[in-house]
Amino acid sequence: MTRPWSLRGRLVRRVVVGASLAWLAGVGLAALVIAHEMSELMDTSLRGSARMSLALYQSAGEMGQVRAGNDVAIRILDAGQVVAEAPWPPLTQNGGQDVDGWRVFRLSNGPVAVEVGQSDEWRRDELVETLAWLVALMLPVLLTALIAVRGTVATVLRPATGFAAALRGRDARDLSPVATDDLPDELVPIPQALNFYLASIRTHVGAERQFVTNAAHELRTPIAAASAQAQLMAAGLADPDAPARMAGALTRLSRLVERLLQMSRAEAGMIGTGPCDLVQIARMVIAEHGSEAVFDDGEKARLPVAVDPDALAMILRNLLRNACDHGTGDVRVTLAAGPVLRVSNAVGPDAVFRHAMFDKSASSQGAGLGLAIVAQLAAAQGITVNHAIAAGRATVTMHF
Repeated sequence: MTRPWSLRGRLVRRVVVGASLAWLAGVGLAALVIAHEMSELMDTSLRGSARMSLALYQSAGEMGQVRAGNDVAIRILDAGQVVAEAPWPPLTQNGGQDVDGWRVFRLSNGPVAVEVGQSDEWRRDELVETLAWLVALMLPVLLTALIAVRGTVATVLRPATGFAAALRGRDARDLSPVATDDLPDELVPIPQALNFYLASIRTHVGAERQFVTNAAHELRTPIAAASAQAQLMAAGLADPDAPARMAGALTRLSRLVERLLQMSRAEAGMIGTGPCDLVQIARMVIAEHGSEAVFDDGEKARLPVAVDPDALAMILRNLLRNACDHGTGDVRVTLAAGPVLRVSNAVGPDAVFRHAMFDKSASSQGAGLGLAIVAQLAAAQGITVNHAIAAGRATVTMHF
C-alpha cells in the first residue's frame, strides 16, 4: 500500500532543509572570514603593543613603566639582559611568530628588544565568543525565514487545495468542465486532463441517453406489431399469413436494433483508427451482404487506408443496404485513385437523400438511420462523404 504524503509538507521540509544547509554554509564561511580578519586584527594589536612597549621602556628607562594583562606577556631585553621575562623561549628574529601556545611579535631598536605575546587560548576564546554572537544574531533570521517559507508554501498551494475542495464538493452527476482560472501554470494540466476525461464521459453518457431515446421511439412499432400477431396466433384468430408477418416484424426489429447499436457506437466514439485494407473490406462486405453489387477494384490487389476496419465495414453495409432497399437495382462499388470509393445505384425520379435521423419515406421499411450512421462514422474516421443524384443514379463518394 502506498504511503500517503503531503505536497505542502514535502515542500516545507525540503525548503527548510535547503535553507538550513545554506544558513550553515553561510555561517561557516562567515566564521572563516571572521577568524582570518580577527587574526590579522590581533596581529596588528600585537605590533602596536610592541611599539608602544618599546617606546615606553626607552622613555621611562625602567620596567615599572610597562604594563601587561593576564593573557598578554611581554619580554624586554636590554643589551642582552632580560629586564622582563615571558613564558616562551627568547626569539632572535623580528616579526610575528607562533611559539609554544603563544602568538608573539618581536621588535628591536638598537640594544633593546621587546617581545609581546598573546596566548592562543585567549585568541581562541575571543574568536569563539565572536562566532557565538554571530550565530545568536543570525538564528532569529533563520527562524523567521523558516516561518515565512511555511506561510508562503501554504499561500502558494491554496489554489490547489481550493481546487481539491471544489472537486470533493462537486455532484457526481455534474460532468461540466472544471474551471482553471485560479490555478498556477504548473497545475493547469491537471484540470485540462480532467476536462478531457469529463468530455469523454459526457459523450458516452449522451450516446447512451440518445440510444435509449431512439430505442424507445423506434422499437415501439415493431414490438407492438409482433406482439399483436403473437396474440392473434395464440387466440387462433390469425390468418395464414400471420407467421410471415410476424417473422417480418421480428426481422425489422432485429435490423433496427442493429442500426441503433451502430449509431450508439458511432456517437460514443467507440471506434479505433485502423489501418485496414480497403479492397479486402469491400469484398468481404459485398459477399456478406449477398447482393448483386458489382465491384470494380480498379485492378488494385490491396489498398491500405488509415480507417478502422469495423467502422469501414459498417459504413459499407449501410450504404449497400440503402442502395438495395431504396434503389431500383444496378448497384456498383468502384475504387479509384485517391483513394476514392463510390457506391452508386439506379433510382426513381423522385429519389432524394435523407440525412436526418429517422427521416424516411412513407413507403420505407427501414429505420431512417443509415445515412446518419454513415455520417457519424465517416466524421470520426476523417472520411469526406459526398452525395449526388444525376442521370437516374444516386452516388455516394468517400474520399479517404
